[in-house]
Formats: sequence, C-alpha cells, structure tokens
Amino acid sequence: MKKILYLNLLLLVFVSCKAQKTIEMEQNSKEVIKANNTELADYKPFYKIENVWVENDILKIKISFTGNKNIPEFTLIWNGALMKSLPPKAVLILQPDSNTTPTGKKQVNMTLSFDLTPLKETNYKEIVLLIKDYNKQLQYNPIKN
Repeated sequence: MKKILYLNLLLLVFVSCKAQKTIEMEQNSKEVIKANNTELADYKPFYKIENVWVENDILKIKISFTGNKNIPEFTLIWNGALMKSLPPKAVLILQPDSNTTPTGKKQVNMTLSFDLTPLKETNYKEIVLLIKDYNKQLQYNPIKN
C-alpha cells in the first residue's frame, strides 16, 4: 500500500512540474494606422481578445493565445471612416504584422497599446470604438490638449 502511495506522490510531483505556465507579455505602444484602402484577408485569428480599455488616449487590448515562439507584432488599423451615428462609430481591426502563427504549447497573455491620435484628430468629443472580433463597444472621449 505504501508503494502505491509513494508512486502516486511521485507521479503527482512529476506532472505538476510539467504544468503549463502562463506567460505575460507587452507590446510597445504603436500608433493606430489610418489606411485609406483597407483590403484585409478574411482569416480566423489565432488570438482571443479578452479585454479592451482606454488610458489617456492609449487603447489597451489584452489578448490570449497558445504559443510562446514566433510571436508577431500587432497593428491596429482604422480605415479613416466614421459611421454617421451619434456618437460616431469607428471600426478598428487588429491584425498581426506577419502571416506566421505562434508555435509552442505555453499560454500567452499579451497586452497591446495603441495611440489613438488619428481618431483624436477628428475633433469629436466622443467616439464609439468597434473592434473586429470583440463583441463589446467602447466609448472613447479624447483628451483635449
């Protein structure tokens, strides 16, 4: 009976040492790219957008995915158009800079930062941000200088 107990404890220690650990990462702040002609490939993203918020005209996007190797940088694209609504709405598209998909088995949580200056230059007091593949709207009130 003791041998079985020790064997189970040894197996438990071995399995717990091999457990996946979550890696936390951040991408340096980049400016939102205003693209006049946006033709994006319709692809299924390898990441999931967990949360989105604004801090001092910087849009923060927290994403998660599996794979700790070959991680691409991300870009946020806006086509320069605002929907004619009150308040106006802007559609933003998050996409990786390269076509490579991360490899590896570890879970990665990554926080991305994007400067909203191009949207701030529209001179609206409030803009609703719609991020592709994220089901919530976000209200953005640009800070006046």
